[in-house]
Amino acid sequence: MLDSALLHSLLPDVSLRVLEETASTNTDAREWLKAGAAHGSLTVAARQSGGRGRMGRVFVSPEGGLYMSLVLKSALPAGMITTLCAVAVRRVVAEICGMALDIKWVNDLQRAGKKVCGILCEGVYAGDRLLGVIAGIGLNVSRGEFPPELRQIAASLYPAGKAPAPLEVFAARITQEILDMLPLAPAHMAEYRAACITLGRRVWWHQGEALREGLALDVDDSGGLRIRTDEGEVTLSAGEVSIRPRD
Repeated sequence: MLDSALLHSLLPDVSLRVLEETASTNTDAREWLKAGAAHGSLTVAARQSGGRGRMGRVFVSPEGGLYMSLVLKSALPAGMITTLCAVAVRRVVAEICGMALDIKWVNDLQRAGKKVCGILCEGVYAGDRLLGVIAGIGLNVSRGEFPPELRQIAASLYPAGKAPAPLEVFAARITQEILDMLPLAPAHMAEYRAACITLGRRVWWHQGEALREGLALDVDDSGGLRIRTDEGEVTLSAGEVSIRPRD
C-alpha cells in the first residue's frame, strides 16, 4: 500500500494521483493530460493490471515495484526524454541504494545483466498539436519471484524486500530529478553514453523480415542509436526496432 500523505509531503508542489491498482499509469496520465493536467503531474500505483512496455509488450506489475507516470509539457523528442529518464533513475538508485545500474539502449536499466527498470515515453496529441509527453517508469524495487519466463532476464533491486527507502521516496526523488534535468537537456547525454552497455557491441535488429547486424557506435541527442553496417551507417530510432546484443 502506498502512503499518499508521505508522497504529498515529499512533493508538496506536484499534483498527485496515488492509486492502489490501475490498468496502466501511462493511460491514466494520458487522460489526465488531455483534461488539463499541469506540467509535472504524477500518477503512481502500487500495482498495474495492464502495464505496457515498448512495442506493445506486457510489463508485469505486481506489488513491490514502483509504477509511475509523469506529465511533461515539453517539446523535446520522446527519445531524448527516454534517455533523460534513464539517467534520472540511475542517479536516484545510486543515491539511495549505492548501486550502479547499466543502461541498455534505449529504455532499460540492468543490474548484473538483468532488467530492473523499463521506461516508456509517449507523446500525447490533440490533432496535430503536441500536448506533452507521458514518461512512464517501472522500477523493480522489492519484488519477489518472477514468472518462469522472466527469471533469466528480469530482477529486483531487493528481492528479499529490504530496500533502504520506501517506494514513495524513490518516486519523489525520480520525479524531482527528471524535472530538474529537463531544462538542461541534452546535458545528460554524456552520462547516458558512459553507462550504455550497448555501445561498442555488435547488435542485431529486425528490419521488416530481414535480420540485420552492425556495430553500435553512439547514441545521438534524440536517443537514436548509430550503427555501422557493411552497407554504411544507419541510425535506429526508439520504438522502431528491437536490439539484441549477442556477445
